[in-house]
Amino acid sequence: MVRWLGRLLCCAAMLSGVLLAAPGAASAQGKQMQYTTAITTVYGSKYPLTGHLDLEVFPDGTLRGYYHTSYYKLYIPVAGGQDGDYVWFDIGPSDIDLGLNAGPHGKLHFVGTMNPDGTFRGQVYPETAAIYSGLAAQGQQAFPDAQPTSNDQYVMTGTPSATMEPTPEP
Repeated sequence: MVRWLGRLLCCAAMLSGVLLAAPGAASAQGKQMQYTTAITTVYGSKYPLTGHLDLEVFPDGTLRGYYHTSYYKLYIPVAGGQDGDYVWFDIGPSDIDLGLNAGPHGKLHFVGTMNPDGTFRGQVYPETAAIYSGLAAQGQQAFPDAQPTSNDQYVMTGTPSATMEPTPEP
């Protein structure tokens, strides 16, 4: 009798564990999205900086993925979030200049909106390693002419792409 009651309680515990874990397991799946991107000045450019963005957005709003420019095929990590139509993410830091004079170990910070047709548009801000370390505030930048200023304004747009770039080998 005791053995039977122990097995019943054990089975009930396992069943309840499976039932409680099932919704969590379903919520762990992210939505895969791929974009062809372009970065221009606010007033446009004949020669935008183009690239590709592979994102995964989770139900809790967390966003992660990879970005690479058209001229460098290095995969640069992306992390951020999404709340409804509002989206934000950081590209980098990167060992290469992403094209906006962010310099080595700099990153790009994006803030924008998702459109109903699947495209996105918003401002992208270059951030340098000097900003992270506080050197910019102290006026001790190593290359003051190469650093972005507060007047630099760029727009990033993304158009859904049907193909996902292959994941880099570790």
